[in-house]
Formats: sequence, C-alpha cells, structure tokens
Amino acid sequence: MNSDMDIIDLIDEGIIAVDSNGYITIYNKMARDIFGITPTQGPGHPEGQIQDGNLVAIADNILGADDGGMKPKDLELIGIDPSEIEEGDAIVAIGKKGGAIGSGVYKKLGKEFTKGEFSLEKTFDGVKVQVIINFDLKLLRVRVGEQNYDYIYLWSAAQLVIIDEKTMNVKFYQTKGYTARGEDLKNVLYGEQYRGKGVYGKVINVIKKHVSELHPDSHIIRSLTDVARGQNRMVRGLESSINGIPVRCSIEPLNVRGSRVGALLKVTDITELKALLNEREKALCTLETLERKLKTYHTQEEAFKNLIGNSEKMRTVIDVAKRAAETSSTVLLLGESGTGKGVFAEAIHNASPREDKPFVYVNCASIPENLIESELFGHEKGAFTGAISEKKGKFEIADGGTIFLDEIVELPLTLQAKLLHVLQYRSFTRVGGVSPIKVDMRIIAATNRNLEAMVKQDKFREDLFYRINVISILLPPLRERKEDIYLLVKHLLPRIREKTGKSCKEISEDVMNIFFRYNWPGNIRELENIMERAAIMTTGEVIMSSHLPGYIFEKLPVSTEGLVAKGTGTLKAILREAEIQAIKKALEASKGNRLKAMEILGIGKTSFYKKLKQYKEELVL
Repeated sequence: MNSDMDIIDLIDEGIIAVDSNGYITIYNKMARDIFGITPTQGPGHPEGQIQDGNLVAIADNILGADDGGMKPKDLELIGIDPSEIEEGDAIVAIGKKGGAIGSGVYKKLGKEFTKGEFSLEKTFDGVKVQVIINFDLKLLRVRVGEQNYDYIYLWSAAQLVIIDEKTMNVKFYQTKGYTARGEDLKNVLYGEQYRGKGVYGKVINVIKKHVSELHPDSHIIRSLTDVARGQNRMVRGLESSINGIPVRCSIEPLNVRGSRVGALLKVTDITELKALLNEREKALCTLETLERKLKTYHTQEEAFKNLIGNSEKMRTVIDVAKRAAETSSTVLLLGESGTGKGVFAEAIHNASPREDKPFVYVNCASIPENLIESELFGHEKGAFTGAISEKKGKFEIADGGTIFLDEIVELPLTLQAKLLHVLQYRSFTRVGGVSPIKVDMRIIAATNRNLEAMVKQDKFREDLFYRINVISILLPPLRERKEDIYLLVKHLLPRIREKTGKSCKEISEDVMNIFFRYNWPGNIRELENIMERAAIMTTGEVIMSSHLPGYIFEKLPVSTEGLVAKGTGTLKAILREAEIQAIKKALEASKGNRLKAMEILGIGKTSFYKKLKQYKEELVL
C-alpha cells in the first residue's frame, strides 16, 4: 500500500470528503461501488449518444420521479402519443427515436397500482423486445432476445435500453449510479453523451469535481456542504437517500488548527435492509389483510348460521348475500312468502360493518295508510290531531344501521316518491317539519310480488324500482331445494321441542318421504308450522305420519283417492316410489357420498344399504 488512499479504499464504508467550497478531495472505492461510479456492470457497451432511428425501450415505475424529471410530452421523442399519460404513471414503452407521433407503443398504470406485473413486447427483424415492471419484486426489466437488462429499485427508477435498429445490438442500458454519471432517462433521450460500461468503461475521475455534480438535489449533500463551509451541524446515523439509493449517513467537520477546511461524509448502503423492512411491512400488511378476512369470515358464518341449506341454489344466494353484506348498497329480496326474506335481511345486516347499529324491521302491509308516513318519517309536535309530542320515525331510528322494508309494494305511490328522495339524498323531513334530517343507513327491501309487472300496471314507481334493484336476490322456494329438507328438519326440531315442551327428537322415514314428495306452497314457514303441529300431536319421541295434518296427504302429487279401495298394495307402491326418489335426491345432493346421503335421509347404515339393495334396479347404482 503506497498511499493513504489505498488505506481509505479498504474501509467498508463509503467515504466522501469535500473542501470548504464543496469540491471532492476523497471518494473511496466503497463510495464508488455504492453510487455506481465504477462502470463495470453488465455485458458492456461503448460510449456514445442516441441517434434518430434507434429503437428505445423504457420501463419507468413513476414517470417524473427519478428519471431526470421526465414529462409525458418528452415521450414524443420516441413516437409516443402522451395525451393520456400523466406524471406519476408507471409506463412501459417501445418506440423509435424521432419516430412519428403514434408510431410508438406503450402501456401505463395509474399511481394507485403498486402490485403485480405488467409488460409490453414487440418484435423487430425476428428479435423480441420485452419491457416489464414487476412491482412485487421492484424490478424493471428490458429483455432483448435472450439478454435481460435488469434494474432493481427501492422507491423509483427508470430503465432505458437503446438498440441499433440495423444490427439489433444494444447500444446503451441503464445501471446503478446513472444520476452520478449524468445518464438520467431524460438526459440520454435528449442526446447527452453517455459513458461506456463493462470492458468499455472508464473510471470517472471525481476528484476536484463539485459534489453536487455527482449528487444533485440531496438533503444530505446540502448538509455536507453547509458543514464544510463552517456550520456546526450534528449528523449521526441519519437514514437518507442519495441519487435514489437508501443510505445511512454521518457527517464530520474537518478542521485544521481550529479552522474549518471541509467535511467528511460516511455512508452505508442500506438497500438490502430497506428491502427486508419493506418485505416485513408487506408481510404485516398481508397478515392484517388475512386477519380482516378471517374476522369477516367468522362474522359472516355467525350471521348466516340460521340460513339452512346445502343445495346449489341456496349456496348461490347465500354467497350473493355475503357479498352484499360487505357493501352499503340497497338490496332487494325477492321470493315467495315463507322463503325466509326476513332471516336473510337480518343476516345481511349482522354480517355488515353496521352490525352494531340498529336493525329496524318495517312491515309496510301492516301499517294503516293514514299512519305509515308518520311511522316511517316521524312527526313534529302538533303536526296533526293527536300529535301531542315529537316522534322519531323508523328511518331516523335506523340511522347508522339498516332498515328492512318488508312488502315494499304496499307503500302508497305518494310515499314511494318520498322514499325515492331518501334513497337519492339520504335525507327527509318529518311530518309537519321544515328542517331536513340527514341519515346514513342501508335499505333492504323485500316483496313476494312481481315488481316489474306492477311497474307496467303503474302500481309501483319505475324510478323507485331501479333505485332499489341494485343487488337483487331471488330466494328459491322449498320445492326447488328439497335436498335441504333434512337439514331444515334437523335445525327446526330443537326449537320446536323447546317451544312445545314435547320430547320429540326425530321424524320417521315415512314422514321424511312425505316431506320430500310434498310441494310446500308455504315454504319454510309451512314446514315449521306442520312440524310444530305434529310435535304437539305426538306422545313419544318420534313424529309419525299419523301426526301430520290431513291436508298434506290430499295435496301429495300422487293421488290418494284409491288408497282405501285398493288396500295396502297401493300405499306400499306410493312409499316405495317416495323412498326411491328420496334416496336419489340425497345421493345427488351429496354428490354420491353415501355417508352424507345417510345423514340427509336421517337413517342408519344398515337401513340405508338395505334400501340400496332393495332398489338397486331403480337406482342404477
């Protein structure tokens, strides 16, 4: 080692010293490596400058951030039409220097996109040029043929590759330290000379250059020159960024015989540390997202636990309802009477962010027409005879939560207009009031009528129909999901035992067969009522067919008129057919899983396999 500089080059920190005027006196090897002053990266290219006709590939994750101050209009240099590009966009582009506007191709993403990958490719004379931005890997890549030119960034950067259009050889590619070399994207595009790299590279002589030439627009460099001029400023272990590279810095004044002669900057490259911290932050964000999803899942499972059914139709409507619960959009529940519209409405509320706020049920059909406006919107004291005090309406009570308007078609047309106003402006006035009241609530409406037909008959406002029909959910009747009957029976039995005080614990196979054959015009409500009536009639633990109401037999699809005349043979045939159909539906519902089919049918293994053997020809197993 022949000089002090050899010793300084051995230090594993970047060392930059400047005199009192800011001119560099020391710039060690580690500092050159950190800031890319050593031009040995990549396969190499000679020095030069861009020429008209050269092919240009650009990957810039934030246009204008760390590319020399690029503006969208600067992309016209390579034939890109910038009319739809904004500063801050991520852009991949391929064009030709001096090309006509519109001849270049590009893709862009707005500032809000920070995940995933997007790319662009084009082939010239059989050579494929591909430009990629991968936000997750923080990678800018230009691929020419089989050669990748990669740039790893922390916050922002721009990769630029220039290709000779005649030979398809790469004339220039971007590497770490481009700011210090004066090779920002904008400078190179506008024809500034660029330096050679690899075997063509020459070590830049930085001694006696002003430090701001290599490191412009850096707070830490300004602090260095301030200290060099005589300011007393303490900088120890400060994390900063120089030329877009994250570093940890310390600044020491240099004094000779009590006089300030310069300052020294010590820098440590913390790119990898920052990358790890970013990964940690990403992992924490992912964990938070997973925790939120898990909480949502548990909330939804609890909220929808009373919606019983495993049929495809039921799974579909429950899935739509869960999605609706995550929003504040208006929901319209359609379906026959007894299909569970009220249970669905409450489940949607309980699974939503409004679960801790009021759920207000309004049966529009049960309130007298002369009182319904006051019930919904409230009234001021003295608004009408009998209004002896101020009263809040249902909408006001539901503020922050959900209001469920059951049988919405029963609202008078005059009130439909007022409801439309509430939906549009989330405000209303009480009866007899003058000041509007603002409310924030989710509206769920329900009906068992054909709303579109009522609109055509001028019995329901068309504009209101479109307002409430944001998310419509058609609940299937029980006859279309008979495979759910066993699960419903199993769910309802404990409730019925508690309500009636009876000890019934199960239903017989005969009853289950009848349930499968019956068409259930009253849906789940009718099923519950029949089971409650049967439970009251029973004296044991099993509900038998004799405990069922007579009308259910009269309405079975197969006529029972000849049962008495033809004797037990016809009854056996009826039961045989019912059992076959029940087993078929159970196997369909369980997708061939026999254990699940046994559970659906509510019979044991021995009985189940006995039935399979008995009906093997009809079941075609």
